[in-house]
Amino acid sequence: MKIQKQEPGVAIVIPVYKLELTESEKLSLRQCLKVLSRYPVIFVKPDGLDFAEIKQEYPSISFKSFEDHYFKGIDSYNRLMISTDFYKAFSDFEYILIYQLDAYVFRDELTEWCRKDYDYVGAPSLHQEEFDTLSSDQQDIFAKALSGNRIVLNGGLSLRKVSAFLRYLKIYNTFYPAWLGNEDMLFSQEATRLIPMKLFLKLPPWKEALRFSFEKSPAATYEITNHELPFACHAWERYDPEFWSAFIPQK
Repeated sequence: MKIQKQEPGVAIVIPVYKLELTESEKLSLRQCLKVLSRYPVIFVKPDGLDFAEIKQEYPSISFKSFEDHYFKGIDSYNRLMISTDFYKAFSDFEYILIYQLDAYVFRDELTEWCRKDYDYVGAPSLHQEEFDTLSSDQQDIFAKALSGNRIVLNGGLSLRKVSAFLRYLKIYNTFYPAWLGNEDMLFSQEATRLIPMKLFLKLPPWKEALRFSFEKSPAATYEITNHELPFACHAWERYDPEFWSAFIPQK
């Protein structure tokens, strides 16, 4: 008797801190609900906000609330995303896809990415402005930079294995001081810089991560992937919106 392999449990987690969504955010949400309709979608929101209109318009969305202070700014959001309480709230799932509403998904490859068994996947980028908006004829410059530096796997659109994050944060918090930087750097740059921590998160090579998501320098990235779009992209209005206008419909 052949045993059917069970699909990994994965939820789409959308952090939202305000009631009114912009037109771009609405576009992002509609695309998410259309392409990834077979997965549970959960809004992460402040305790003090009631998304009555969203509930009425999109009844399939569920909600998880956290204390209001986590949504006051970037620093407080980073604290939420490195909190073990955050990941414990999703312990019913094997994976969560963090999908901020400046992301745009092109096709449903979510289960396939879960089956790759990485602990954390996001768009590869560098915290150096000279590599943020390279043109298509500068693909070699971008590829060399990505291969020669410790990269950040951006957290705005990222797949995370819940059990691995809980383990990683428990070990990190035991042996290291409180993390004060961007949360995605803790799970990518820092995970490779601190050699012992490298043992506790399985990350993809940068070329494979580009198949998951583009972020910075999308025109150069598109050349690197031989004109194949990724599963999704992040921050399309911030980095080369002219490039993305060919693939993302106007609002």
